[in-house]
Amino acid sequence: MGHACSILTFDSKLSKEKIEKACDTWGDRNCDLEERNWIMGIGLGFPVRFTSRIFDDYESAREYLDSTFGHYSQIAVQYREYPKISPSKKLNELNERLVKAKARLCDLEKPHYKGVSISTVKCKRCGSSLATSYCGMSWYNNCPICNADLRPESKLERIAKCKDSIKDIEKSIREENMKAQTKMKSKSKLKWAVACEVHC
Repeated sequence: MGHACSILTFDSKLSKEKIEKACDTWGDRNCDLEERNWIMGIGLGFPVRFTSRIFDDYESAREYLDSTFGHYSQIAVQYREYPKISPSKKLNELNERLVKAKARLCDLEKPHYKGVSISTVKCKRCGSSLATSYCGMSWYNNCPICNADLRPESKLERIAKCKDSIKDIEKSIREENMKAQTKMKSKSKLKWAVACEVHC
């Protein structure tokens, strides 16, 4: 039992009836038909609510629609889709930095106690002694008993800094893309994004 959520996109030239029909088809394919009651009916169960909101890009529309999930709101908004933009030198540099930062995070997230010389590590929360020979197999960085993170504080701080760095780079990339998109606004076209949600 849960919710199946997805954001479907459509050309703005498509009629609202066709968009709603496509969303209902998605609903029928993703819902739990045995748990569906007579109130929900078929398709999404509730009509799509087409709003007048227009977002500058898909990411902004997606962030907004993600916040609407959980209530079967079935909200539709419009967003601008831009022609392919040639990345600037700055954008290329930011993308390279992002790839390196994500690789660094991936390296930091590896099993910390795998291959170390000590034979056991003790959990500070529950006191369990864990064999380091099983690190990376039956347990990774968390205690299998109480789920506490076993890594030293210094390592956790490095991971947090790396995650912050990734967020900052992603924000800079978004800002660079927005600058390029602003120049291309006259060539953009509107599309619909629909937050579809069914019980499954």
